Amino acid sequence: MSEPTPTNGAVPAPVLVRLSPAQESMWLEQQLHPSAINGGFLSVLLRGDVTAEQVRAACLIVCDDHPQLRGLVVAHDQPGGSEGGGSGARMAIHPASAVLQFEEVPLSAAPGGELEAARSWYRENRVGPWDLTVRSPIAFSLLDHGEQRCTLVVGVHHIAFDGRSKFVFARQFLRALAALRTAAGPPERPSQDLPEHPEIDQELDEVLQHWLAADLLTLPGLVLPRGDGADPGEEVRPTPRFDLPAEHCARLRTLTKEAGASFFTGLVACLAAVLSEYGNSRFVMGIPVDTSVPRTRDQIGLQINVVPCLIEVERDASFRDLLAISARALGLVHRYRRVPFGWVLRELRRRHGVDVSQGAFDRIGVSYPTVVSDVGEVPGLECDWDFFAPNSTRSFDLILQLRREGDAAYGRLDFTAASLDPAGALRLTADFTRLLGQLTERPDTPLGLLAQGYVRGASTERVASPSLSLSLSPDDGGGVRGSFVELTAAAAGPDASRVARCPVEQFLPTPAVAAFSRAGGRVLLDVVDPALGRLGGCAWRADDPYGIWLTDPAPGRRFQVTDPAGRALPPGIPGLLGLADDPRPGALRAWIDAADRIRLLGPVDLAHGWAGRLLDRADAEAVIAALPGVREAAVLWEPRAGDAVPRVSAVVVPVAGANAGADAGADAEQRLWRRTVRRSWPSGWPQPAVHVLGRLPRTPSGTVDRAALGTALSTALSTALRG
Repeated sequence: MSEPTPTNGAVPAPVLVRLSPAQESMWLEQQLHPSAINGGFLSVLLRGDVTAEQVRAACLIVCDDHPQLRGLVVAHDQPGGSEGGGSGARMAIHPASAVLQFEEVPLSAAPGGELEAARSWYRENRVGPWDLTVRSPIAFSLLDHGEQRCTLVVGVHHIAFDGRSKFVFARQFLRALAALRTAAGPPERPSQDLPEHPEIDQELDEVLQHWLAADLLTLPGLVLPRGDGADPGEEVRPTPRFDLPAEHCARLRTLTKEAGASFFTGLVACLAAVLSEYGNSRFVMGIPVDTSVPRTRDQIGLQINVVPCLIEVERDASFRDLLAISARALGLVHRYRRVPFGWVLRELRRRHGVDVSQGAFDRIGVSYPTVVSDVGEVPGLECDWDFFAPNSTRSFDLILQLRREGDAAYGRLDFTAASLDPAGALRLTADFTRLLGQLTERPDTPLGLLAQGYVRGASTERVASPSLSLSLSPDDGGGVRGSFVELTAAAAGPDASRVARCPVEQFLPTPAVAAFSRAGGRVLLDVVDPALGRLGGCAWRADDPYGIWLTDPAPGRRFQVTDPAGRALPPGIPGLLGLADDPRPGALRAWIDAADRIRLLGPVDLAHGWAGRLLDRADAEAVIAALPGVREAAVLWEPRAGDAVPRVSAVVVPVAGANAGADAGADAEQRLWRRTVRRSWPSGWPQPAVHVLGRLPRTPSGTVDRAALGTALSTALSTALRG
């Protein structure tokens, strides 16, 4: 970036102003997650005879007009930060010329490829954390493509710039640029006032009571299409733009008009139908909402608030029913649009001990800003705006970006790698488009009759996993059979050519078992459902430690994955593994991928829905078991009446734990394992109490005796407290 433009003479002292409620929440969130990116960008391609100085001057004029674009945040421990009462951060409003960030960059691009080149350049060179104490919330980069072609890329931080503001900026930038190219130049105009923020105490109390009545902590986790790869990254990725067919949109306009609802209500109802098809019946959507009023519409600033709304879908609901459900939910969104989202989270935590900062409210959002097509023009220049640039901000795990222009509608899904893989994201957008067509054609048909349930046909042939070429049968290979303890003992033996097997529900990918596999040992897992009988077997290998595939399904079995009510789910959606000809629910979780392979996810009783997230003890145990030096691991989940957060315990049995005796619980070892486990703990889970034991108590069948383990931990805690 270029240095701030110097000015002549004395620079006026900055004016300190309070952050708005929404800005305060955003600032505090950035302090908690300093590496997070809470910004985005827009751009305009300028074709014609225009100078960099004209473009820079037009940017300066817009910044002069809008105080928040030229503010730096002053933290409470910096000089002046505590002035004006209170101890929170303030925004110091500087002259635009003192803080303007403007740079010129040569960037070759073929005619027609300028906007995509600008997108790529910004993502590769300017996306990153934004220090608001030294950088103003807006920065300009002029990319010179040559041949009278240049692109102005405008990077913005959301603390001073929302989705509505981009169109305000575009209009005022073009107006200033047009005036600068005339002899008279731009007229003098007063700076805009900062927005005022009304009192919302009563509304806040109503919102809190609404969410307390909704019983947030019992919200199940959102079920989404699964992918083959585990990627813990938080980077935001976009799908390509998808267009909604004109005939679908025309039918939706008719249906929503008949229902007295908006077109957007119909799009929300369609997304609810998609999530219902995936087995979700109760979930929260976040809706970004415009809080501006006529006198503030031309102000650039933060006037968009995220308002969560609860959607509940009954199994026999039709699309007309969903339109009414969605209209009621969005009515509450409009009613409580002024209550800052951050305040809701803060007061739920402060007043009621309900912490959902990572849970129901940040899973999925729907963005539907007003699209302005006429932002003005500059005589002698062609101006092509890019308002739909990929997002770099993690506001939600998923956010469906929807737009409507005239009779057309289109969208894009922004997703984090931890929530969906690219194939799953494309699947969701395709399902949205498909269902919009079906729902608008058959608006009175129950959703369950439109759902694409799937049954995997019976076969005597084995379905190979991506990395396995082994085949097994109930009597394959002899070797050691029994519990996970016996498998571990076999893995520690000298003969690496042996076969070792155990029930799949007991298996953990410990380093010892992985070493046994890499040395040529065969790890075979029996898959037996308590009610449905033998379902087949798995041949596990260390090169796919978390992938437990049903590599040898039992012959003649027709498998399906269902929701808890027994409805067959589409392929790629996790649920309960069952048999198509047996109505009894299965005890194992799984999903069937596009290649007809069955991937096992662990026993049903190890998965918990809490505060809108699905917390899977099988996943957590596998992660801990794979840590170096671990022999066994277990996770206990203890929801207790009156506790806002469930109590979670992680138990580690080190490799040397069986012989460690009293030293196994030594303070130093406990502290070491506490740090190690918490560093690898799944995101969004309550932090665990970490315990080190010499062994895990087990039942006669070899499974972990969780009741006895809980008693042992309580006894150890009581002993420690008495000591």
